[in-house]
Amino acid sequence: MFKNQRGGAAVEFAIVVPLLALILFGTIDFALLFYNKQVLTNASREGARSAIVADNWGSQYVDGVLTITDVTEFKIIIETYCSNRLISLGGANDLDSDQISVDDDPADFITVTVPYNYEHLFSSITGAGTTTITGKTVMRQEW
Repeated sequence: MFKNQRGGAAVEFAIVVPLLALILFGTIDFALLFYNKQVLTNASREGARSAIVADNWGSQYVDGVLTITDVTEFKIIIETYCSNRLISLGGANDLDSDQISVDDDPADFITVTVPYNYEHLFSSITGAGTTTITGKTVMRQEW
């Protein structure tokens, strides 16, 4: 057959390595995205929990319905929870507190939404720059 096949394995390896690297780093990036989604969900849960138990935190009863007038304390709780837990290897790691919403509705439900712009690890290679992930929790006040 062929007498000179030296270097064939090196060429095959050079062809396969970029694909394997893409799969490896894609898996790492997805795992970080999924982890940050869980952190945001837990942060929204902590914010909603503090909102439903807050009787004196800038909330008042209007026509028998609890209305939140000042959400600053809840936003601080959410930011504190996220401060050392969010991981972003691709860029900034800041949670925008202006985007956090703590809403109450007439049926005594508190809805907390925490959005976060996740910057992907290799955005220049994959073409995915940022993805907005959101943690949302709805809890009912029981008193």
